[in-house]
Amino acid sequence: MGIFVSKCRTDRCEKTPAQLTAQIRTLEEQIASLNLQQEEERRENSSEVERLRRRIEDDEERMRSLEGELMASRDVEGEEWQHWLGTECLVEHMKEEQKRREVQVEKWKSLYLTIKNELDDLILRTKQGGRFILGANEDLIDRLQMEVMAKEETIEMLRSRISLMEKEEKRREREIDILRQSLKILNNTKRNGMRRNQQSRWLL
Repeated sequence: MGIFVSKCRTDRCEKTPAQLTAQIRTLEEQIASLNLQQEEERRENSSEVERLRRRIEDDEERMRSLEGELMASRDVEGEEWQHWLGTECLVEHMKEEQKRREVQVEKWKSLYLTIKNELDDLILRTKQGGRFILGANEDLIDRLQMEVMAKEETIEMLRSRISLMEKEEKRREREIDILRQSLKILNNTKRNGMRRNQQSRWLL
């Protein structure tokens, strides 16, 4: 980018006011196009954020259901109780992770809105700058190009963040499924043990 800026400054002295005006208009068109693209991505990502929020709510409902099963099994004693206690700690840890991820969703959603406002402001300032004397706008082209590149990099970074969050949500779903299977196994073990104890009493 440094090479590009230096070249731009070297070539500027050879450009006429009409050429500079045309270049500024080209940049305005690029920024307008970027703004439209960012607006479309913002709508798509808002839908993605809402989908992730619903998924988090579903996970919380699953956690409450698992907690209910754990509370109903508090009468388990000995080594079995140690297994249940460890499972309950895992559930609490996963709940904390869900809350943390929900905060992250809100944070990135807010950041998207901030970027949109910055782009709107950039377009407004660019249009206003086009009315100034060209001699006062010698650094405008370089600044706009750098700002456009910075916005594009930020949008790409946010897109990667959303993708990563979605992958982690899938991983947590697998963990919840494993936890549910473990609870079923422990429940079956407990029931079988109670049946054997009852049969032993009857034999006595």
